[in-house]
Amino acid sequence: MLSFLDIYQELPKQTSSIASFYEYADAVPKYYNDEIGQLDEGISFTVTGNLAVNCERFSINLVYNNESRDVALHINPRLPQNYIVRNTKVQDLWGSEEVSSALPFLLSRGEKFSIQVLVTDACYMISVNGQHFAKYTHRIPYKDVRILEVKGDVSNVEMHRTLVLNYPQRLPESEAKNIELNINDQFDEIDSVVEEAVKIPHEWCLISAPITQSDSSPKSSHDSNDLGLTLPYYGALPPRSLVEGRYLKIEGRVRLLPHSFYINLQKGQDIWPHPVIAFHLNPRFSKASSGAIGKAVVCRNAWFDGAWAQEERSEFDTNFRPGRTFSLAIVCTKTAYEVYVNRQFMTDFKYKVSPALVDTVYIQGDVKLWNVTLEHNPMIKGRNVRAYHNPCLYDDN
Repeated sequence: MLSFLDIYQELPKQTSSIASFYEYADAVPKYYNDEIGQLDEGISFTVTGNLAVNCERFSINLVYNNESRDVALHINPRLPQNYIVRNTKVQDLWGSEEVSSALPFLLSRGEKFSIQVLVTDACYMISVNGQHFAKYTHRIPYKDVRILEVKGDVSNVEMHRTLVLNYPQRLPESEAKNIELNINDQFDEIDSVVEEAVKIPHEWCLISAPITQSDSSPKSSHDSNDLGLTLPYYGALPPRSLVEGRYLKIEGRVRLLPHSFYINLQKGQDIWPHPVIAFHLNPRFSKASSGAIGKAVVCRNAWFDGAWAQEERSEFDTNFRPGRTFSLAIVCTKTAYEVYVNRQFMTDFKYKVSPALVDTVYIQGDVKLWNVTLEHNPMIKGRNVRAYHNPCLYDDN
């Protein structure tokens, strides 16, 4: 079996010109600690400080106390490029850089920063200002790390080491926002003769004022300069609030060149340990075999008992249009989630775990997000359907 060192030696190495990015004119660390103790799963290091007003770059390093001072983890924010490099150095050779992340670059010159590094047996987990940023798989054993140092254009650096039970450590700005509740279970039926009642078999019907516009895409009331809700979005629901007779309404706009986005209905806000996910909805636009606008591979899944269930995936026209607004409804029925986009039924997903355990909505990816609410979904009097059920799946009484 290959050792960590054997695997590392097979990785591409940086050229001398690129390696110069790892050197600093001022070689003296802004923070240095060679007594950080034994590393085990659950050990967390939180580094805080201030970025200089002319900050170009800085780095946080977890280092071996050996002759070559091998670097197990190098975290290197580069402000001109707006990305954060992760890498490893063994015997004075840097490996291949990792720079990708679903989280936008969150550091600004002259501002405070907080970067958390969690040690797990599989990887390091890195959060920036209270939001999970990236995972970094171990290239060399973490248990031999003895030093933490910080270099570069920063000041007032402090480090806090602790053993944690969950990750990431939230900051006030990264706490979940309470989802607006528009629910009234006292009125659980609407009259089947009103204009909103089911008329077109494959459409769902609104229970608010009738819509007469011919365009099935919702008209956005949001100004183009409206920043909307910050991504990644965490929304908090009261316990046992996502039940039959209610639906989650999500309004937003698809970005112009979308790759994918996903919505998790889950228990808790943690990244580690992995949360129970009752429903994972993930449209992947770049995976579609057809080039048609709005075509996507839509994946559905759930995470429970320590693993993902069998993934369900379908390719179809999603009604998600690049640059266009959307209104998405995730409806709780007796046995499944039903998903509607712009009043059109898209897909469903049978319950693997009870939706009542969901207390968090997590949204990330290539969308602008305007609003997330929990709504009431009454029965249609005289029909064995609720207002947002897909009528073609149900028989009338």
